Amino acid sequence: MEIVEYLEKNQQIPFQIFKNALLKKKFFHAYLLSGTTGTPLLDIAKFLAKSMLCQNGNPFCCNKCNICKRVDSNHYGDLEIIDGSKGSILKEEITNLIETFSLTSTEKQGYKIYIINLIENMNVESTNALLKFLEEPPENTYAILTTLNKFRILPTILSRCEIINFSLLNQKKLIEDSLKEKVPLDDAELLSFFYNDPQYIKDISISEEYKESKEDLLLLLNNASNKKEIRFITESQIIPKLKKKEEIRYFLDNMVIFFKESLKFKVNKNTILTSYVNILKDIIKNVSNLDSVILSLMNARNELNYNVNVSLLLLETLTSIFEV
Repeated sequence: MEIVEYLEKNQQIPFQIFKNALLKKKFFHAYLLSGTTGTPLLDIAKFLAKSMLCQNGNPFCCNKCNICKRVDSNHYGDLEIIDGSKGSILKEEITNLIETFSLTSTEKQGYKIYIINLIENMNVESTNALLKFLEEPPENTYAILTTLNKFRILPTILSRCEIINFSLLNQKKLIEDSLKEKVPLDDAELLSFFYNDPQYIKDISISEEYKESKEDLLLLLNNASNKKEIRFITESQIIPKLKKKEEIRYFLDNMVIFFKESLKFKVNKNTILTSYVNILKDIIKNVSNLDSVILSLMNARNELNYNVNVSLLLLETLTSIFEV
């Protein structure tokens, strides 16, 4: 799905804000795009920047002119992108950005635009450096910032931005739209808890990393009644594969979803995970005190923020849940 189509169909308020700004050629010096996991924030930021620069905007970018093509290929001189999804954003990255933008524009358009994706991943030094730049931006310089958690951003930065909130799509509608993208129902249901865009769900569903993670998770849950097998699977298959904190966090998040949906199904026979009802029934039958289990999983997830032995944490959590 094209970004303009996604915005017009699913994010009407941001769509109108962008449209009005582009029609009037009046832009706020700093935008903060705030959404949930799966909202294509970086793609939207690039789309907005491209639309501001496009030679043939009507009012959104044409995707055909030389400028659009250069933006797409990351070869436009007055557009800089810092991507916080790849790790912590360091002070050096911000100072380099400031030095670059203090120079004369290299493009005829005259606009200088920088995108910082996931600014909550800035450290204290980089945050302070950016704050000074936001307070006194050079003429015709615009910032497009993105975040998945605006509550982790300093109020002094928030106050200098026009905040544009992206709504969470209706989960059932999200699943329906994912099915139209040829995503299998079981994947659409599971991934709808994590991602907020059908195309993104499609891309994740065909990734080998996701497939392997899902296979291991289902292997564990399908053996909820077999305590010996649970321990064997945990020690021989789950723990050796999950080394990074991000991988373990994602695995625990999936576990939380299954146990929350099991509790929901136990109470009112209703669940988003219609493809996994048999697993939910097995969990209800073989795991006692679902409320406590969910709390245990969430506590384990929080422990990952500290310097802990992640393999031992995962082993203790899973063996405690399944009482093995």
